Amino acid sequence: MQTSLVKIALVSSLQVLFSLTCFQDVVQAASGKGFGDNIHWRTLDDGKREAEASGLPIMLIIHKTWCGACKALKPKFAESKEISELAHNFVMINVEDEEEPKDETYSPDGGYIPRILFLDPSGKVHPEITNKNGNPNYKYFYSNAEHVVSGMKEAQEALTGDAFKQGHTGDEL
Repeated sequence: MQTSLVKIALVSSLQVLFSLTCFQDVVQAASGKGFGDNIHWRTLDDGKREAEASGLPIMLIIHKTWCGACKALKPKFAESKEISELAHNFVMINVEDEEEPKDETYSPDGGYIPRILFLDPSGKVHPEITNKNGNPNYKYFYSNAEHVVSGMKEAQEALTGDAFKQGHTGDEL
C-alpha cells in the first residue's frame, strides 16, 4: 500500500514539474528577454508572417545572454516609454543566442551584438537604416534608448505609408 502511495506521489510530482517546465518555456518565448515584457515580441518566423499580413515593418533585435553591451542596453530599452509606444507601429522580433538567423543579410556589417535591424513588411532587411548617432564602424549598434527611438522613427517613415509605396511601386510589376 505504501509503495503505491509513493508511486502516485512521485507521478503527481513529475506531472507538476513537467507542467511548470512547459509553462516556463511559454513564458520565456513570450517574454522580452530583458528588453521589456510590455512589448508584444514575436519569433523571427512568426514576425515575418505577421509583418507580411499586416503591412507593418519589422524591428529585429539580435543579442546574446552573455554580452555585456546587450545587458547594458536592456534596462534602457525596457524603461523607455517612447520605444514602447513606437513598438505598436512595428512587428517586434527579439532573437537571442541560438535563435540568431545565420543568413548574412542579418549581419550587413559584421556579427557584433547587439544589432538592431529594420525590415520592410516583406521581410527584406534595409541596411540603409542605421544608427546615425553611433559609431560608423558598427552601424546597427545602439547603446541608448534615444538612438533606438531615432532609428525607429527613421524606419517608420521609410518603411510605411506613401513613402514606402512610392519607392517600391516597381517591385509589384
